[in-house]
Amino acid sequence: MAVMNHPRLLIPLLLALSGTASLCADKEVKLFLLAGQSNMDGCGLWNELPAEFQQAPANVKIWDNRDSKWRELGQDSTAIARKMQFGPEIAFARGLAKAYPDHEVALVKTSAGGTKLHTQWTPGKGMYELFTRNYRNAVADLEKAGKKCEIAGMLWMQGESDSETLEMANAYEVNLKAMFRDVREKTGKEHLPIVMGRISSSLLKKTPWNFDHTAVVQKAQEAVAAADSDVSIINTDHLSTLEDNTHFDTKAQLTLGGEMADRMLKALAKEKPTP
Repeated sequence: MAVMNHPRLLIPLLLALSGTASLCADKEVKLFLLAGQSNMDGCGLWNELPAEFQQAPANVKIWDNRDSKWRELGQDSTAIARKMQFGPEIAFARGLAKAYPDHEVALVKTSAGGTKLHTQWTPGKGMYELFTRNYRNAVADLEKAGKKCEIAGMLWMQGESDSETLEMANAYEVNLKAMFRDVREKTGKEHLPIVMGRISSSLLKKTPWNFDHTAVVQKAQEAVAAADSDVSIINTDHLSTLEDNTHFDTKAQLTLGGEMADRMLKALAKEKPTP
């Protein structure tokens, strides 16, 4: 396969062959869950990355949901299938890798464009069950390798599609609270830090889609964050988009990922140690 000749695969491949692929084996793996729709998928372009972002941090890996393997950031099957487009994970990973140089930072990303919280992301629905299965598979793989793993936090970038109808928008607050509550129950992390991107007001400009109830979803997201001290919300109105006024461009995804990293690190710094 041509992809095996990619120079960015050489070091991980050699490490795997030598049986030393795991980094920082004596430290607990910091695992982060990433979930959402198209702005979590991302339309950032790898070939537009500034030089400092082009090399993936050595202590970061991402779970390949299809192949059930850990990959170098940007080399999982989803990234390749999407022609090297990325979401907030590139800058987020860089921020976390710098903060935890002696730990492995592991990402499990589950996202799909156009998916709705109302019908696909609530507990028991298709995307949520896929999300749960993906991170459980990743955790099981780490445990099988004898590694200690902490599910340290979650990123959520979704809501655009729920603004298409008033019914979905009005239900968003209740649905989001239920989903976050279930994630915490399933992971056993009562105070799991969650960083959420509020959907952009740019959706109210001319788009190929109908996002008439954007303001309702935004208020719902703000209400969830206001009621939950472990949820941090980022206003994304300052982020630039493609011509569709919907999808964040390369610069915006790097900004969003960096801001998500900052918020997550602040949340982790105030966490009380588990007794």
